[in-house]
Amino acid sequence: MGKTKDYLQWRGDLSFSKDPFNDIDALILALLSYLPFKEIVPGIESKEEVLLKEASRHYFKRAAKPEDKPSNINPTASSSFDSELDELLKQAASCPRFSDIRLSRYDENTDFVIGRQFAALTFTLHNAEHSKVVAFRGTDNSLVGWKEDFELAYMEQIPAQESACKYLERTIGLFSSQFIVCGHSKGGNLAMYAGSHLNPTRQSRLTKILNFDGPGFDFSIVKKASFSNCEHKIFSYIPEESMVGMLLEPVGKRTVVSSSGRFMSQHNALNWGVERSKFLGGTLSSNAKLLERTLKTWLTDISLEEREMFLEALFDILGASEGAALRFDPQENLKEIKNILIKYSKLDKKTKALLSQVFDSLTTETRRVLAEKIKEKLPKNPLGRKTLPTQS
Repeated sequence: MGKTKDYLQWRGDLSFSKDPFNDIDALILALLSYLPFKEIVPGIESKEEVLLKEASRHYFKRAAKPEDKPSNINPTASSSFDSELDELLKQAASCPRFSDIRLSRYDENTDFVIGRQFAALTFTLHNAEHSKVVAFRGTDNSLVGWKEDFELAYMEQIPAQESACKYLERTIGLFSSQFIVCGHSKGGNLAMYAGSHLNPTRQSRLTKILNFDGPGFDFSIVKKASFSNCEHKIFSYIPEESMVGMLLEPVGKRTVVSSSGRFMSQHNALNWGVERSKFLGGTLSSNAKLLERTLKTWLTDISLEEREMFLEALFDILGASEGAALRFDPQENLKEIKNILIKYSKLDKKTKALLSQVFDSLTTETRRVLAEKIKEKLPKNPLGRKTLPTQS
């Protein structure tokens, strides 16, 4: 089975006139949006553009001089994924299909006070139509970014969604060409939200909205009618053991793709199966179905007020408002655990009780759903009742 990372080796020599832009191409652009292009790709106020091959040259020139790197950039939550993204940029910049794509309107905004982690950029294809592709970045390794993901469970509009709407509305108004909007992980959620909230005239210029394993929406909070006008343009791809993409309610058409990864590594879309210009189909695993079912029931049992109080308290003690990041160094983790315990000890009794209650309810719900799944698989006796196998 070929993977996304093999695609450029197979088809990177084909121009868009010979082989039209497809969803794998869009995924590659969505993944490239994770890279810190600040001061390499012209900003949102500029009318300038830079070729992908030139952006790559500047990127790796800067990487060779750590002192020149912007200090406010957070990589993704995986150092191995960061390395793969660097390699993806090298490959894309060296193949005819991608090297002359033009990059522009880079915008990045992480605010620890408001609680926003957002980045986006625009790609102009070198096809006859000069089509535009807007890619929204997914979650990086900042805790404020992860907190924002969870805020989808109780906020009608998270700060990054507001930024995505403004970015897309402003960008699409500057050009006359057709647009594709895409994103991986939280970036996929932003693509769906921003594309669905454009005014009707500008929305008519969207040809497709692509969500690559991004979470959906809680329609007890967000109006589902907001998505009705362009739901037919939304296409979501999730791997067989999806976790992130199974969160909350989906919108549009959802397709399961095969992956060579296991569990959370399936979220790394470079591991997804491809054949020529299409993703290889897969079957949703029982683990993914179990997660979806558990969270659906769990969320209905917790009020919006409790969700907000729980998540605010949890991420406050984790340090999201102080710019903390996810860490994978054992020594650093020990320091963080100490800080977390100190913060937890200072919480009031009501907040401590809520944290315990919510964690307990999730554990209870997980056990209950697991028990039901096991009972469903038990053999039936002649009277139609399911029985436990006898011990010998």
